[in-house]
Amino acid sequence: MSEFTAHHLRFILKAETPLELPLYKGSALRGALFSALKAHYCPAPSAPDPLHSTLCPVCWLMAREDPHAERGKDVPRPYTIKPPLRPWTRLEPGEEFAFGITLFAQAIGLFPYLLLAVPEMGRMGIGQRLPENGFRRGEFSLQRAETVNLLTGETQTIFQAGSTVVRAPEQPVTPAQVQEAADYLAARLRENGGLLTITFLTPTRIIYSERLVHRPFFSPLFQRLLERLEALMRAYGGGAPPDARAGATHEAPLRAMDELPLLLPLADRVRLVEDETRWVEVKSYSRRQDRTTPVSGFVGRATFQAAEWDGLLPPLVWGQVTHVGKNAVKGDGWYRLDVAT
Repeated sequence: MSEFTAHHLRFILKAETPLELPLYKGSALRGALFSALKAHYCPAPSAPDPLHSTLCPVCWLMAREDPHAERGKDVPRPYTIKPPLRPWTRLEPGEEFAFGITLFAQAIGLFPYLLLAVPEMGRMGIGQRLPENGFRRGEFSLQRAETVNLLTGETQTIFQAGSTVVRAPEQPVTPAQVQEAADYLAARLRENGGLLTITFLTPTRIIYSERLVHRPFFSPLFQRLLERLEALMRAYGGGAPPDARAGATHEAPLRAMDELPLLLPLADRVRLVEDETRWVEVKSYSRRQDRTTPVSGFVGRATFQAAEWDGLLPPLVWGQVTHVGKNAVKGDGWYRLDVAT
């Protein structure tokens, strides 16, 4: 069984024309990336048959479907967008910005397609059509591409504008690193009374018992996270998902779905003690559904308290990498863990 890993690619870009994007940029970036990949690297860009979708790497990456999946159980995409977090909505020529793509497990083998597609995104344009651009979308150029380990912060430049050299990404997040980060957090939480802060960086949209959850209650959040991790690791980790628990080998399974009751009672005992989140209304255009869909959710900080965190921390650490909730592929549900002071 292959080990579940996550490689994060960060693209540093320069605006070549005036460029306008919404405050929450993940959906626009994902849409532009999808368009560039389909237009330039997919031989059947419109309504491909199932065989093509199975064999085409672009379709596998961007629009994977499993005809054998249970009804209502979508196969998660093997990547997640990490959009810019700075609150700009307009850039002038020469200004730089960056966004990231996290690739799960074997999806890293398709990184050359992304390295080619990002400059195409810049040439095709993104964002609003502006009068000063002749009613074209804003254009940008790729300055540098890096791979970043989202847990250790280690960074490696894999491409530089003006160079023909491309290096293979070598900074994956691994189960062993997740366990190390979880152990470190657990030790600190034992010293501060078990107070953990989660900062929701992008809108986080949680559906629980078929209802939209407007506040960051821990149990619904954690249950959706476990389901996402299980789905990702079964789809892309060679079968059962890898575990980041103490004493596990790098290829041991994270708790399978039929074992979730062992963790869920722990999650039920976590208390929301401070809620500084707010609800933001955001809409996104869905090409697949040909309509506008809501991607609203809560953002901001929430502090939780529990007497026992150890079993909950490995999934929470993974969630910083994979995101949680609806529209994670578009950059929603991105959060950061901190020990409350």
